[in-house]
Amino acid sequence: VLVYGDLIGAHPWPDDGEPERDIELHLTGNMEKYMWSFDGVKYTEVNGPVEFHHGERLRLIMVNDTMMDHPIHLHGMWMELENGQYPRPRKHTISLKPSEVVSLQISADAPGSWAFHCHLLYHMKAGMFRVVRVR
Repeated sequence: VLVYGDLIGAHPWPDDGEPERDIELHLTGNMEKYMWSFDGVKYTEVNGPVEFHHGERLRLIMVNDTMMDHPIHLHGMWMELENGQYPRPRKHTISLKPSEVVSLQISADAPGSWAFHCHLLYHMKAGMFRVVRVR
């Protein structure tokens, strides 16, 4: 069985510097009430987008605090999986198992507002959705 730890990127990313900052994001929810969110806040209750600075390199640490798998998709930019391999494999969607912690590097190279969400559509509709703004 192929697992994320087995993946190796075809080529190093051109912007291969160390991340300038870390962002930790928790996948949260309630199975009984079927409520899903990031950091315990549904999209309809969020005060603003997740801000990336154009040109910065950052580390996104995602923690799945739920008892379900969540395929998380970032539009517009690649996420490089920190899995101990080099070159790091690039992903647009990363699946997090229950209680799993995943670390990714991102080069914020695409200005604009981008969707960031769980690819299980009901989870996204129920609140596991954010906007990432690069400026």
